[in-house]
Amino acid sequence: MNPCPRVLARREFLRATGAWVALLALPQLGQTEAVVLKPVSSPFGLGIASGSPMADGFVLWTRLVGSEIPASQAVRVAWEVFDLANPERIVVQGQAVAVPELAHSVHVEVAGLTADRWYGYRFRVGEAVSATGRTRTLPVATALPSRLRLAFASCQSWEHGLYAAYHHMQGENLDLVLFLGDYIYEWASSSNPGHVRHHHLPAIQNLADFRIRYALYKSDPMLQAMHAHCPWLVIWDDHEVENDYAGIRSVYDTKDFAQRRAAAYQAYYEHMPLRASTLLEGLEGMARGAEMRIYDRVEFGRLATIHMLDCRQYRDAPLCPPKQTTPGIFAVCTEPDERRSMLGSTQEKWLDEGFRLSAQQKTLWNIVAQQGRFTPGNYPHGKGVNLSIDTWDGFPDARQRLLQSLVRHKPRNPLILGGDIHHNLVARVHQDPYDVQSPVVAGEFVGTSITSRGWQSREDAQRRAAENPHCLYTNPEKRGYGVVEVTPVQARVALRGLDDAQNAHSGIATLASFVVEDGKPLQPVRE
Repeated sequence: MNPCPRVLARREFLRATGAWVALLALPQLGQTEAVVLKPVSSPFGLGIASGSPMADGFVLWTRLVGSEIPASQAVRVAWEVFDLANPERIVVQGQAVAVPELAHSVHVEVAGLTADRWYGYRFRVGEAVSATGRTRTLPVATALPSRLRLAFASCQSWEHGLYAAYHHMQGENLDLVLFLGDYIYEWASSSNPGHVRHHHLPAIQNLADFRIRYALYKSDPMLQAMHAHCPWLVIWDDHEVENDYAGIRSVYDTKDFAQRRAAAYQAYYEHMPLRASTLLEGLEGMARGAEMRIYDRVEFGRLATIHMLDCRQYRDAPLCPPKQTTPGIFAVCTEPDERRSMLGSTQEKWLDEGFRLSAQQKTLWNIVAQQGRFTPGNYPHGKGVNLSIDTWDGFPDARQRLLQSLVRHKPRNPLILGGDIHHNLVARVHQDPYDVQSPVVAGEFVGTSITSRGWQSREDAQRRAAENPHCLYTNPEKRGYGVVEVTPVQARVALRGLDDAQNAHSGIATLASFVVEDGKPLQPVRE
């Protein structure tokens, strides 16, 4: 065991990560005088979380809330990491400052720990102690672990259902959770009598609104428990900002959209276990529309590389509807152009380099975690015709560049994970998406939503799947999540569906299972 676990000193960490300029741009965080509170009520009502794991550490998160938290003053927060087998044995501990400029959120970046090991952690303000969390470090780059087991999930509308899926997820023996977007929904409360709960909030307009919405979602005990159970890797989709937005554009031409997007990105950072280095130019930079870098590459030894993609921040405007049809709902759109990108040119090059490095390092599995459906939904019509313009179908040349990168570098065993569409879909990914006789280069697994309602009937989904011969499975009726387990010889994917997403005590079942043997196409498994 490493005898000297530590937290990177503030200046040391920022210099090491290149984020020194970022935190200098934050509002006086280093010089803030922190109050030492002794609250009567617990300030940890939004729970705790961990994420951004590395071989020697991780990020610990919480946000202080309650009437005893001073609105304009920073608060000192104690934290500790301990041995799970012996909770009284403190491995490393320290003090953090929760500042009002970041909604009194706390992001502790722990380093110097032993690789490939589970730890416990907790926070403290005065005599108030948070719940206990568990988290882990990753294997070192040269190790070959015997397995990696993760869940992937997305789309958790608070009004549409209860979070029973997270209760069952705790029993999956996971190393990681991949959350693939739509953590919150920005819409006003609905009066729909079919909704299981109502929040009575207006549509989000500003930073204060985003903070209230995240606090609502994070108040759910099942979501809190799952965050405390293991580390999460997170990426956003559209509803963390505005439905269907594209890069710097509101496709509905929303007034002051740049300010809204900056507020959304700040709120996302405030509520997720992310590193300071994601704020490339700090909060002041985001207010000017600067990038918040959330795409990342996570290596689980030589067993797997997880490529976390950002398909929203850099994408070009959606395609305009065909001239012969009634104009679509998008006020901002563009004409076909092979240069259009879903990821942006910088991220495309980064992903291409990631595939090259993975092949060079002989990593066994490549998990591409992104937000939506990757394979065509318009196979019988062909490229650019009768398509869903918010998916990869609306960016066919960008999709082809990604496929060409896979073909060129040949990283082993690519698995593409997605969400967004609110139903399960499994497909073979062909070198030519519109020719199922072309070689299979990857397997695709799109998860259903945690709670968000689907919009397809079973009959419609089955008809569409039959029209798209690369599809192996579809199910629009169930809410839930997917579980991926990879070993050196195979990957196994189980799609888990709740009996009733509006029942907090709902049962769950495996809807379908699939296996990908090392070096072979995916296959269904008879249960």
